[in-house]
Amino acid sequence: MLVVIGGGATGCYHARRLRRAVELGQATGPVLVVDRSPVARCVVEFGGDPVIEVARAEWSVFLAGWLEDAGQNDYLVPAPFQPHLLWAWLASELGAVPAPAPSGWALPYEVAGADGTRFLSAAAWRCPATCVEPGHCPVLHAPRDWDLGDLLIEGALERGHEPAVFRCLHLAQGIGAIPAEEILEARERCRTAERPILVATTSRCHAAIGALTRGLE
Repeated sequence: MLVVIGGGATGCYHARRLRRAVELGQATGPVLVVDRSPVARCVVEFGGDPVIEVARAEWSVFLAGWLEDAGQNDYLVPAPFQPHLLWAWLASELGAVPAPAPSGWALPYEVAGADGTRFLSAAAWRCPATCVEPGHCPVLHAPRDWDLGDLLIEGALERGHEPAVFRCLHLAQGIGAIPAEEILEARERCRTAERPILVATTSRCHAAIGALTRGLE
């Protein structure tokens, strides 16, 4: 199953691309779009669609329930305009307290969000929505010599944090996704962490990060 968070314009675009991927055998369906609104765009657009289903639910509530039964063919497709859901989910799962993310990453783009999230980018430009982040960057016309996920793991360790880095990488048709199994594996590893946790949802170039504390430090 391919779970798309958000049923507005972006989520519907993701769902359409993933439907094409399923039809071509590039991914395993169905595609499930999650939105809390009964009048969300996805409700109208995908009513009766043979590949795309719609679930009406709060994102955080849906995520907690779905992940418990997720398997090896299940993927999460986050939207770029949403709360940092995996940060909140992991906090709930571990009984941890969200804390402001560490700053000073020496990247071209770093902006603090109102809730303690920090938004990072290794690119100093606006990337195409369906960029698959190839090894040869189409903007630079040169090799992409970074992987933000690796930089975040290294930076978390240097700052004394346990890294929980959820990589949203290209799955099919220009759409990035996070394997559900990797999300669950990170949760199990973090259960025994004896230091603050850095939680990141990241592509190779862009990320949202937050921190968790459990009264252990």
